[in-house]
Amino acid sequence: MVTKAARIKKQPETDGGYNSRFLGSNYLIALPKLSAKQRKDLLKFQKGKYRINYIHYSAVMCKSRKLAYFTSVNIDGTCWQDNSRKGTWNEDPRITMDDQLGDRLYNAENSKFDRGHLVRREDPEWGEKELSIKAGVHTFWFPNCAPQHEKLNQEIWADLEANILHTGADSQDLRVSVFTGPVLSDTDGTFVTQINGSDIKIPSLFWKVVVWKKNDKKVYAVGFIQSQEAFLIEDAIIKKPFLVNTKVLCLLKDDDIFEHLVFKDGKTYQVRLEEIEKLSGLKFDWPNVIRPFKNPQAVAIDGVRRKLPDPEIAPKVESKTTKSKRNGSGLKTKGAVCIPRWNPKFELEGLVI
Repeated sequence: MVTKAARIKKQPETDGGYNSRFLGSNYLIALPKLSAKQRKDLLKFQKGKYRINYIHYSAVMCKSRKLAYFTSVNIDGTCWQDNSRKGTWNEDPRITMDDQLGDRLYNAENSKFDRGHLVRREDPEWGEKELSIKAGVHTFWFPNCAPQHEKLNQEIWADLEANILHTGADSQDLRVSVFTGPVLSDTDGTFVTQINGSDIKIPSLFWKVVVWKKNDKKVYAVGFIQSQEAFLIEDAIIKKPFLVNTKVLCLLKDDDIFEHLVFKDGKTYQVRLEEIEKLSGLKFDWPNVIRPFKNPQAVAIDGVRRKLPDPEIAPKVESKTTKSKRNGSGLKTKGAVCIPRWNPKFELEGLVI
């Protein structure tokens, strides 16, 4: 039996960014496709390049919004390293300072934003130890950053990411590909402070898509959305020309409704990938990937708070049977849910992969 340490030593050193064949040579998980409108507003650099590669992840950016359309990262749970936090935020020298929201935003008057990682710092920290540390440091480039309210970045967003990495990839030795991005909507609120004389729109919604291969050799993908709009409005960080209310919703066509859903802040919603495509304008062109979540309505995932574990407890996985809340059907699911060493604060139903 090959030990985890032996697998780590075999990992090549590479900075080629996201690998679309990461789940296996027979499985192509390509980058999301941009719409025609997005392609016209695509940030390009170095003679037409648009994919900004880092160690184990990549970013594709919107020129006008100075934010990523999406990021894509490969996580190898078979050789993930538990490293200490290291790194400071910097502008990427490959693109101009004017094309990225740097400290000018985060140090501005009335700015209460966290510098929110799109690719979580820990996610690319796998492989040989030195490379894994370097990969974590390389998540601190501003193309991988988005303005997030602390209640989103430090609480519900952090819980979602912890479950993907620790409950899913690391504890079960899985390879996982994760796509993340803000919804760059024309109806986003505007930051109350101008930056260099310009208005800056702040995204209200963030999405995440997780792709993995099960033991049945089939590839699956699930998607999640979180909102920070109410947090931003309550703290007077943004201003909006109008707020959608029930009377306005009554006047919308059926296919417009989802674009104007008010997601309750402080919740994680599991949604169909089709809904993320509608909101983001992107297309996940993965014909052989199974999309198990079929509910046409966004479903809020209720977390179960658990006590944090004793750090001296050795890692292990326990299984239990729980009732599914997805459709209220009372169906039972069984999965690995308890990781005493890296136990996230919440166990999110539907995210045990």
